[in-house]
Amino acid sequence: MFKPKNLLNYIVKNIAGIHKGRYFYPFIITVGFCLISLAILYVGSAPYPSKLKEGNISARTIYAPYDFTYPTTIDEKETEEARRISEEKIALVYDIDVSVQKKAFAGLDSFFDNVEKIRQNPDLNDTEKAETLSAKIDFVFSDKHLQRFLESKDLEKIRKISKDALENIFLIGVVGIEERDDLLKKDAKKILIRNPIFMIERELEAKNLVDEKEASLIVHDTLERMLPKDKPMRNAVYDLIKNAVAVNAGFNAKETSDRKETARNQILPIYRRDTVKKNELIIEKGQRLTKEDITKLTQITHIHFIANRAAYISGLFILLAGLVLIVAIYLMLYEKKLIEMPKNVLLITINAFLAILISLIIIRLQHPGYLIPLASIAMLLTLLLNANAAFITSLALSIYVGIMAGGKLGLSFMFFIGSIMSIYIVRGARRRSQIFLAGGVVSLMNFFSIIGMGLLNNLQKETILREGAFGIANGILSSFIVIGSLPLFEYTFNFITNITLLELSDLSHPLLKELTIKAPGTYHHSILVGNLAEDACDVIGANSLLARVGAYYHDIGKTEKAEYFVENEMGIPSKHGKLAPSMSALIITNHSKDGVELAKKYKLNKAIIDFISQHHGTSLIYYFYQRALEKVKSEKELKEEEFRYPGPKPQTKETAVVLLADSVEASSRMLSDPTPARIRGLVQKIINNKFIDGQLDECDLTLKDLNKISESFVRVLTGVFHTRLEYPEGRSPKKRRNAAKNRNK
Repeated sequence: MFKPKNLLNYIVKNIAGIHKGRYFYPFIITVGFCLISLAILYVGSAPYPSKLKEGNISARTIYAPYDFTYPTTIDEKETEEARRISEEKIALVYDIDVSVQKKAFAGLDSFFDNVEKIRQNPDLNDTEKAETLSAKIDFVFSDKHLQRFLESKDLEKIRKISKDALENIFLIGVVGIEERDDLLKKDAKKILIRNPIFMIERELEAKNLVDEKEASLIVHDTLERMLPKDKPMRNAVYDLIKNAVAVNAGFNAKETSDRKETARNQILPIYRRDTVKKNELIIEKGQRLTKEDITKLTQITHIHFIANRAAYISGLFILLAGLVLIVAIYLMLYEKKLIEMPKNVLLITINAFLAILISLIIIRLQHPGYLIPLASIAMLLTLLLNANAAFITSLALSIYVGIMAGGKLGLSFMFFIGSIMSIYIVRGARRRSQIFLAGGVVSLMNFFSIIGMGLLNNLQKETILREGAFGIANGILSSFIVIGSLPLFEYTFNFITNITLLELSDLSHPLLKELTIKAPGTYHHSILVGNLAEDACDVIGANSLLARVGAYYHDIGKTEKAEYFVENEMGIPSKHGKLAPSMSALIITNHSKDGVELAKKYKLNKAIIDFISQHHGTSLIYYFYQRALEKVKSEKELKEEEFRYPGPKPQTKETAVVLLADSVEASSRMLSDPTPARIRGLVQKIINNKFIDGQLDECDLTLKDLNKISESFVRVLTGVFHTRLEYPEGRSPKKRRNAAKNRNK
């Protein structure tokens, strides 16, 4: 019994030892669980839409906890005005027509090609060349300007300058003069020019649009920069380009309309708002909910979450940390070895996290909290670890989930009662039907808990029955969750349950069938060892099923060289007669190693493999060691380690019991007259020898346990070697006749 002061010292001592590695990984796993849970709670604590329905009956009277405003009806005028303003902000869309530029460039290329051909014609004088060129163009152009092109020393340069100046205009976008004037009259603000070639959009004010007249001025300014010193040629090029400038930006009515419609739709309806004062009545118990009531309640919920989210999360985290600390202290006091293994702590935290996550989802979706299957966590931890770990974890989760659901004490009570009953029923379960039985009992306990709480809270009969149905569904759902997830946890964490052990105990298992065929003597030995171990584990409170199944498989390594083991000789001379004692010892000790490899090949659980590797510990093979001593002059010449099993020594009560049962069963075969007294003496001698040899140093067996195991072995072996009545020998017919005559006389 821990006193408060001693308990505090114990906690401080263990916390101080975390950095030394004893609880380092369990500590890291626990901290990670708390942080991840906090993150999930934070994400999941955002306000959610109300699922209250108009016409439902209020279960309680509600008053406003503070002043707030809430939306009532849509203000059509304000909404339309906001949408109109949003629509007006959208620019009119104009698309540049690429074909206009292509056509203008084709005209320029044709003009310069004609100039090149005509001026290379030697048969024409200058006047005739100008006249010929004038005839080939379809616009009015002065002869003086034509002459400039014909006399140009670098016609290709002039061609490039002309096309660049024209391209610059088309990239900007040119609209008609009348259209620009019309836009200005309508007070258009923004214009969006889209260029399909470069996939760009350019927004500008309507007054900055370029029409044909503005385009000509821009061309003139551009040419002044490109041809600053050759004014005659600049004027000629200007007149040429001015004739090629055309409108290439057209209004896209459909795109503009679509964008305006999108802008309108993005404006949500604007509601008129009414004010509710603190402590004002929202709705009375028993009244029907109206649409306005639902709006007020939703607003209260939303404001509460926004205003108190940080405090809410902080409170949940503090409570979570406190409950985790309580669970850790309980397990350190009563299940110290369990939490020293990181995988056990990881299993508990994963199940706790899944419980919190599922609870949060159900609460967020506003489904009844009675559907949260916490009993499944209790059943899983009981089957995979033990009842103590399941009990304290279920207690902590029941309290925490009840707080998450709005501080509902009744919900926590239902969870805890259901979990306790499920732990009691599935503890030591050997059949899957017990899980379904536990689910049925949880359903009944949930139903009665809900009825009791409903009567206390004066709820209507229909409400109690509806919530009771959810409680029944909870138990059924929990059992299905356990059935479905149990194999997954067993495989992932390498755990073994009684249900799996029963499957392994099937004597038609391939390994046991192979043992029957190749090593029948070893097979029968294993069955007897299993019976001895099962009964002994029952009396000391260990897992008898695990011990029995472990005993079935403990000698499977002997199938590799079965004929070298005495129980399989079947009257054949021993093969060890021609072998050196060291070689015989090597063959004997290797059966543990061969058994482990065979077990891994058949993917047996580690708990079973432990029996194979530990059932001899580091015991001495005394017979071959003595034979080896006879062949050496001094004991110093012989290494005792070569005649010992490699170990390890038994680490659990179950493996230690199998070690003792193995030795006792093998030795009992040598008794010539197996009377109860001789059996008792043999059993006590073997157990004492194993104890003195230190083979039981690393397991939890006590002297009291060893005494109980001894009594169990004696009882079972006495039953095996029970004394039979000696029946009289049969007599011949002649003797029977003589006996009859004598009786007659």
